[in-house]
Amino acid sequence: MRRRLKPIAVRVLLLAAAAWTPAGVGYAQLGLQPLASLPRETPAKKPAATGTPAENGGAHEPKLHLKLNPDQVLALQMQALNAQYEENGQTRRGQNRFTKWMDGVHDRTYCWMDDAVRRIDVKWLAEDAPYDPELSTFKLKLLTRTGGKSSEKNFDFKVRFRADMALPGLERSLHLSVDNAGQDELPGTDPMKKESDMRLGVRTMFRTLRGTDLSMGGGLRWRDGNPVVYLSTDWRLERPVEDGILCLNPQATYHSDEGFGQKIVLAWTRPVGPKQIFQTRTAERTSEALDSVEFEQSLRFAWLRSGRGRGWVAQISVFPHIRSSDWYWDDSLVNLTWRDALYRKWIYYTVTPQVQFPKEDEYQARPSLRIGLEILFGGKVGELL
Repeated sequence: MRRRLKPIAVRVLLLAAAAWTPAGVGYAQLGLQPLASLPRETPAKKPAATGTPAENGGAHEPKLHLKLNPDQVLALQMQALNAQYEENGQTRRGQNRFTKWMDGVHDRTYCWMDDAVRRIDVKWLAEDAPYDPELSTFKLKLLTRTGGKSSEKNFDFKVRFRADMALPGLERSLHLSVDNAGQDELPGTDPMKKESDMRLGVRTMFRTLRGTDLSMGGGLRWRDGNPVVYLSTDWRLERPVEDGILCLNPQATYHSDEGFGQKIVLAWTRPVGPKQIFQTRTAERTSEALDSVEFEQSLRFAWLRSGRGRGWVAQISVFPHIRSSDWYWDDSLVNLTWRDALYRKWIYYTVTPQVQFPKEDEYQARPSLRIGLEILFGGKVGELL
């Protein structure tokens, strides 16, 4: 009995050491090896069958699957994770017991999710198939709001998530995405009002002539608990114009329950100082489910604190629509957003005081305060503008 329990005890100790290894501490520093690199017993080879499959009881040779080098994958993952810890050229400084625990949970969670995607990607690949590992990214966003229109709740809470999963084994530029952040609304729409339908889709990107980007995709979207098939095409063109960048972004969509729809966003962004950026943005959208054409006109000004993802953004927006040749003024708003890193470079917070002048409240001022928390597993925070 003791001879049988000894190997089991060793494996349990190895698993416990691997699960609680502090962030930034490698297996070599602990005198251990990753479980994937531990030597394993090679099963005895069976004698080759000399007869036909029918004569051998219908047995077939098992198919060998592609096995990746765990050190190569781990090196890519640690490179992405260390980029989220850099502070003045150094990584993982000033750690105490609690921050080590937080970093460890974050690192293990990211590696677990990224490895899970890759296992699915290589599942049907042959042992000798060429394969260059790519990293997936995951994002979780929590939003709260107090105040707002009279028709809205005085307090609201939303959870947004997005997973961009790389699948180089299926296709070099193919990505599987899962999210519940509405993407069909105008870009200046209050994020608390965007749709929360979960979407599961596949998209691929092409680099077309003259430096434009084209992406196409499709999948399923759960609307009111019912699956809806959707297709999408997104084209992006950027050109330098008058010391700034002019970006044209038309999008076309099809939903099996609402038919065709389209959205066009035209933005001109120009730096006006070392850390100041001005942007004017015009957008419109319509679909077979709408009986009007919705518009947005926004003026935005950013003061950058560090990089292009942290600092202040002031915004003024108006939202009219046209129906049967008649114009209607739906809403207008003014807000000021502050975004900064709360912890390392993988937890960010935003604070947005806002004043709206909606038509439903006879254009009276309706103040609100929105607070957000964004947690990144791989990747970088988006730009302010």
